[in-house]
Amino acid sequence: MSESFLNENLLDDVIKIAKMMGIDVDKLKKRLEGKTTIDSPNLNSKIVGSSWKSCNSYRSRGGLSHFSKNLSVKKSSSNFEITYEGPSSGINISHANDSSSDTIHQLYNVLICEINPFLAKGNLKPVINSITTKSSFNKPNHKLTISVPLKRDSKTWQLDRRGGWGHDPGPSKMDAKCKELKGKCEGPVRNVSSGKFGKITEYFITHTI
Repeated sequence: MSESFLNENLLDDVIKIAKMMGIDVDKLKKRLEGKTTIDSPNLNSKIVGSSWKSCNSYRSRGGLSHFSKNLSVKKSSSNFEITYEGPSSGINISHANDSSSDTIHQLYNVLICEINPFLAKGNLKPVINSITTKSSFNKPNHKLTISVPLKRDSKTWQLDRRGGWGHDPGPSKMDAKCKELKGKCEGPVRNVSSGKFGKITEYFITHTI
């Protein structure tokens, strides 16, 4: 069994003991889940998004805890799901230039910021051919969910992307990036989400580190 799955089981045991002792489980869980099993600075630097301005902007604002009204994440060993609910524009969540003009598209930046530290624990691979999106509209809010299926793998994988809202940037840059990377790389795979907000076209790759 991998270290990441052992850690998940250990976390469950700690929470059970905390409940029996009357400890504030919610606070404890947040603190424990905030810890990472990644101890190598060299590995940390390889996490896709770790040096992105958009991810740094997102983290500097408090990440999920700060944007809890707009963002939610569900993760397991078989699926990673992230949801945004709010206006299509007007909120700066995760933008390299601190812009609020394309909020709903910034969800894809947040996906990278959140999923890759999780994947860096190892033994899980994104199934990029099966990534799905679901959108709805309840005026004035848009809702967009991105689901990334995961499967067990002996290697450590990362997810990367490039896309456009209202335009198709094409696969060439992600294809070139995949060819330049050492190790295994798969993609790019085209993925389109659409709704009242318009159309977002993304190109995903996944690679080992």
